[in-house]
This record gives sequence, C-alpha cells and structure tokens, in this order.
Amino acid sequence: MESPHAPEASEITCYRHPDREFAVGCQRCDRPICPDCMRSASVGHHCPECSKQGAQKVISGRALQFRPVLTQSIMAIIVVAFIAQGATSGGGFLSGPVVNQGILWGPGVADGELWRIVTGGFLHSGLMHIGFNGYALWLFGREVERGVGALKMALIYAGGLFGGAAAVLAFNFNQPTLGASGAVLGLAGGMAGVLMARGANIFKTSLGGIFLLNLALPILIPRISFWGHAGGIIGGFIVGYVIAVLGDRAAPRPTSPYGTSPVATQSSDLSVPAGAAVVVALGVAAVVFGAVLQGV
Repeated sequence: MESPHAPEASEITCYRHPDREFAVGCQRCDRPICPDCMRSASVGHHCPECSKQGAQKVISGRALQFRPVLTQSIMAIIVVAFIAQGATSGGGFLSGPVVNQGILWGPGVADGELWRIVTGGFLHSGLMHIGFNGYALWLFGREVERGVGALKMALIYAGGLFGGAAAVLAFNFNQPTLGASGAVLGLAGGMAGVLMARGANIFKTSLGGIFLLNLALPILIPRISFWGHAGGIIGGFIVGYVIAVLGDRAAPRPTSPYGTSPVATQSSDLSVPAGAAVVVALGVAAVVFGAVLQGV
C-alpha cells in the first residue's frame, strides 16, 4: 500500500502552462501560476481569470446590518404571554387561568398535561423576572442567531427549554416552575458547545463566569430553580456541540496548489438532523420524567 505524499515544489506547474514551473499561488483562488501569468494586485498576485473579474463589489452599510428575527419573535411571544397573565389574573402575574394551565408542574404533566413542558418556559412571575430574562435573551439570542443561523438557534433554544424541563421534572417534581431562564441559558450553553467543539476554553471567556453565577444564584435565592438553570445549560450545550462538530465536518475544504487530500473528503451535513434528534430526545426525557415514571 502506498501512502499519499505532497508533490515536490518542482513537480507543480502553472495551471495555464503545464510545461512551466509555478512561481506563486494566486492570492484569490490559490491556483499555481508562472511569472507570465502573474498579475500584480494590491496584495500579492492574481491569475488572469481572477484579474478579469474587475472592480470589487461594494457592499452597503444596510446590507451588513443583521436583524435577529427569531430572537425578536421569541421575545414577542414572551411579552404577549406576560400580558395575557396580567390580563387574566385579577392582579399580579402568579394567578389566573394562563398561569394555572401553563406553569410547569409535575403532577399536571403526570395527568397528561404535556403542554406544560413548553408553556412553562414562556411565563414569568413579574416585571423583574421577564426583564432579566428578556435582556439575557436579547444578548445571547442575537449572537447565536448571527453565528449559526435561525434554524440551528431554534434547535439550541428548544434544547435548553426541554433540558431545563426534564431536570425540573426529574429532581423537583412537585415544585411549580416558570420562566424562560432555562431556554435562555441553553443559548449560552449552546454557544459554549460551539466554542468547545472548535477547541476554545470557555473558562477563559465570560461564559464560564455566567454559568457559575447562574448555578450559584438558586443557592442564594431559593425561589430560583437550580435544576431549570442546570438542565437548560446542559441541554443547550449538547445541541450546540453536536451541531458544531457535524457542521464543521461537512464544511467545504479550501483548495491549494497541492490539490485536495484524498482522505479529506467532504461529508454530508447532518448537523440539523442530529441537533433535532437531540432536541426530541430531551423532550422525550421530559415526558418520561414527568408522566411515564410517575405511573410506575
């Protein structure tokens, strides 16, 4: 068996003149070119084809603006739910049909009210609660949506939502719980998963401190759900990590004067199906902890 080896420099020829040894690689496309094919550019040299492309494309400032549509949509749903809480409670935000039928509560889930696993993550106990979670959603949501796109952000958010619900139902079954903090922290966990999949040390970023703070807060403030926070972080992290690993593995390989390695073939992008599978698994875990195991 022969092992592949990179060709010697003397074996590489100009892509337009096979009988001439290459001098440099084109600064744009990296194709090998001989001195006669070199076209001076502001940085390095270009091949004749790249030089013929002419003027550079001008991108307006408006085109560079990014609008986090999914983040804004989630915030709008949370605000609408909060208004509905206040309008039906008769005073305050912790009573009335919206809260009674929507809050995450183990016995209700065990009775078949599975929607509580989702709706509990969109209700809040007051202005400070929704204000804090809304601000955190705006910070993390914009960055995650910009970094991985709306579809993958939705999967990470759902991973945090289901992960938080599953942890609450597994370890704090009888405690009514509400709030978007599990799903929002899932976005931070997803961001950490993407960074770690690409070799970063998250504890050298602000994320490490954010996780420690949000896991310590329930100890200092008993009303805050530790398991909702912890489960949300873990759920979002798993989805983000899986998406990053499979997405990067399927990314196009850059070309070079040496060609493409026969072992570095591009694989199919399974990041979205795999991320969706993790979300489904977390949702099933929440149902199992909330309903199935309670009947045993």
